[in-house]
Amino acid sequence: MSSCAFHGAKDTTNTRLKIRSRRTPSIPKMTYHGLFFEYYFNAGKIEKQKIFTAEPFCGIVNNLETNEKEYFLSLATKSKYDGEGIQEIGRPKLNCVIVLDISGSMSCSFTGEYHNVESHSSKLEIAKRSLLGLVGHLNDEDNFGVVIFDDDAEELIAFQNFGKIDKEKMNDKINKLKTRGGTNMAEGFIEGSRMIEKYLKSQEKEDLERENRIIFLTDAQPTTGETRSEGLFTLARKASEKAIFTTFIGIGVDFNVELIDIITKTKGANYYSVNSSSEFKRRMDTDFDYVMTPICFDATIKVDGAKILSVYGSPDAESEKETTIANISTVMPSNVNENNEVQGGVLLLKMDKSVGDGLPLNITISFKDKLGKEYQEVINIAFPELQNDQSEFFQDLSIRKAILLVRFVDIVNNFQRNDEGKEKVKKFIDYLEKEIKIIGDEKLNREVELLNDLLK
Repeated sequence: MSSCAFHGAKDTTNTRLKIRSRRTPSIPKMTYHGLFFEYYFNAGKIEKQKIFTAEPFCGIVNNLETNEKEYFLSLATKSKYDGEGIQEIGRPKLNCVIVLDISGSMSCSFTGEYHNVESHSSKLEIAKRSLLGLVGHLNDEDNFGVVIFDDDAEELIAFQNFGKIDKEKMNDKINKLKTRGGTNMAEGFIEGSRMIEKYLKSQEKEDLERENRIIFLTDAQPTTGETRSEGLFTLARKASEKAIFTTFIGIGVDFNVELIDIITKTKGANYYSVNSSSEFKRRMDTDFDYVMTPICFDATIKVDGAKILSVYGSPDAESEKETTIANISTVMPSNVNENNEVQGGVLLLKMDKSVGDGLPLNITISFKDKLGKEYQEVINIAFPELQNDQSEFFQDLSIRKAILLVRFVDIVNNFQRNDEGKEKVKKFIDYLEKEIKIIGDEKLNREVELLNDLLK
């Protein structure tokens, strides 16, 4: 069983932090793709041949309010590079630049208060620990540099072969950093891109064996320079056109998710939120090779035979609700757990009720590999008829879990702090607890805890 992960959010950490802290009135929307990436799903047989494909599952459920039938189709994407597949071929060598925010807002504590309590680490301290954790995953043959930015940007560690860097001096430079000035993310981005571009231009021939990536560590609170999401998106897009991709690592409960969610819609981009430096290190220990390795681009999933009402699970697809096409700009391989279930990579499609007539659906998957070669595959599936003794139908527990998670996101994002809203959440908790017992994923219990936090 294997799967793929799309670009965009890799978690829902920032939303959870804000709900639990109850210190900020603005709670960012939880994303479907971010939540999916926090869970593991069955994606059928292990894929050994194809770069990118999908396993379809059907589900017929009753609407929680109207009891009307709803029809869902899940596409559990998978690749030969998932799980051990990426280990067998090896992570590609990296041209990696880390861009670290040292602006004044990074002096605030991780929970959003100014850093005046010794036991509360500042956002900069968390960022520095995360940076040092990241470099532990680099190999001697990787190329590496560090840029710091406040009102302006400057080189902290010159871009060079990682094996030649004096690690003790590097750690000392990083640990001595202090906060200062405003936040000019654009200058940080430009300087990080310049580092990699200068190296690429110095090479006699194009090195297709290397992946180019800028990793931002920031609270994403720009105050100077280019502060508009459109301008920052343009910088990321122009870099991606040169095969330089971006990862944002959000620091602090006030991390600007809305801004980064827009920027990371560009090709090859993704983002994480940091809950703690120790937790982030554990995640990087399992995820680093996957998030650094795009396997295909411009993937399109088209379904002929019925209208798609909504698409959940990709930042691009979610904006295409009235079309039969889901566009996914970047696909990356996924981790596989001990049960051969895979991390994220699920697209959930809410279908028009006409699929209940048993008409065949044609699922066309097309994409380009790293060299621009085009691929296409057609998969056929049809919804079954419900038997007399069936109220609902799930072809696999994975689609049942995906439907449950989508409903959970909707409850969180649409919550209203009044008697009616609280009663709706309490009713959903009863439904959630029953589904957890059937699905058998104990991790889902944390969503019950989060809803209880929402009610406080």
